[in-house]
Formats: sequence, C-alpha cells, structure tokens
Amino acid sequence: MRPVIVGGAAVELYTQGAIVSGDIDVITPWQETFEVALEKEGFVRSVGFGAFARGFQHQEFGFGVEVVGRQLMEGHADQDRVLIIDLEGGGNVSFIALEDLIADRMGQYNAPPNMRDDMLQQAAELLKLAETVDKAYLDRRISDETGGDFSLLFLENYVNAQNNS
Repeated sequence: MRPVIVGGAAVELYTQGAIVSGDIDVITPWQETFEVALEKEGFVRSVGFGAFARGFQHQEFGFGVEVVGRQLMEGHADQDRVLIIDLEGGGNVSFIALEDLIADRMGQYNAPPNMRDDMLQQAAELLKLAETVDKAYLDRRISDETGGDFSLLFLENYVNAQNNS
C-alpha cells in the first residue's frame, strides 16, 4: 500500500479550497522510511507544547505533515477507490476516496464525548460538492464509521435542510 493523504488536506482537495487545512495527514505502513524522506526534504520533527505526536514541520513551506496511521481506515476502505493524481513533471500522489473521507468525517462527528458539528459540516460540504458518489458504498461506510448511528440518508437530509434555510 502506497502512502495516502487523508484528513484536512484531502478535504481541501475535494472542496477545491473551500475548506482549508494547515497540515497534511498521511497513512503509510512505512512510517520510519517516510519520516526519513521528510527530513531529507527539510522537515523537522515537531517538539514542544502543541506539537503533533508524530508530526513534522517545514518552516519555509509553512505547513506540517503527520503520519496518522499504518492502514487506510483501519483496513475498512476499498484500496481500489484511492484517488491517484499525476503531478506535472512526473510522480503522483494518492488521496483517500471521497466516500471514505465523508465517512471519516461522519465518524468524527459521532465520536464521544460530544458531536463535532465542524465534522458534520465538512461531510455535508463534501457531499454537496461531489460530482459523483457511489451511494451504496458511501451509505455502508457511514454506517461502519458511526457504529450504525448514522446513514447517508441522515447526511442527505442534513444537506437538504441547509439548502432550504
């Protein structure tokens, strides 16, 4: 499995900058190798109050990178759905699939001890801006990530209520 960008940076990509993130969260089974590569590119391990536990900062670029896990969605995401974007000049970068990202935001919305309205709002914004989604897959992933507490229908109703207010 290749490194995959998840979290806020993926939200920023899928919302075309409507929601901005200050860091890049990455999933990779090769954390140590990835961190050595970051250091070679000028990233420095975050230290001190407020630092990410596994994060690196780049002073010149003004953002951080953090390895947040070894497996995409703890192995629940379909690897074939990962979005691979070719970069000018060669190379490519991988992003979590839109459906898995929406499900992740719903899971964070549902996380105790309190509901995170910002995560519900991000899930709604992602759904509104999506050109196409696999609704059956998305519904299953939302249910998985929320322990069955929420569904795609809940999110669609939320989006519709926002549009009508």
